[in-house]
Amino acid sequence: MTATRALTSSCIVLAATTLSCGSFSVAWSDEAMVEPSGPYPAGKSSAKVGAELRALYEAYREARQRGLPFHSDNPQWPVVEDRVVIDATAAADAGALETDLIGLGLRHPAAFGRMVSGQLPISAIPALDALRSLAFVRAAARRQSPRSP
Repeated sequence: MTATRALTSSCIVLAATTLSCGSFSVAWSDEAMVEPSGPYPAGKSSAKVGAELRALYEAYREARQRGLPFHSDNPQWPVVEDRVVIDATAAADAGALETDLIGLGLRHPAAFGRMVSGQLPISAIPALDALRSLAFVRAAARRQSPRSP
């Protein structure tokens, strides 16, 4: 029960950080940002990368090819400055996964147990399949809080 509360608290802190980052510009290294090189392999199912992330990458790549700013059509998946908030599960060592994800440009990493969360450049999504430290990754769904009467 305590582990669940701690993970939930980490996700809430990460979500609050993510939402507050949307109001200002944050510079990042060009090395961390990868230009979308091509479509996600057609018909290729990934055991590691969730379908929503693959679809998000495709929409991002198409917008970039047209020279348009990218806006996510799905309000449940937080996108901030061409980054998506992810929840990744480590194959074994969460520290190794966190290091690998930071190498792909992950910002604001938060780890608990085998889970690593943070803001990943959308352009880095295809590179996730190659990470040996990764078991599975999905977009972190934005939680809807119940409205009080």
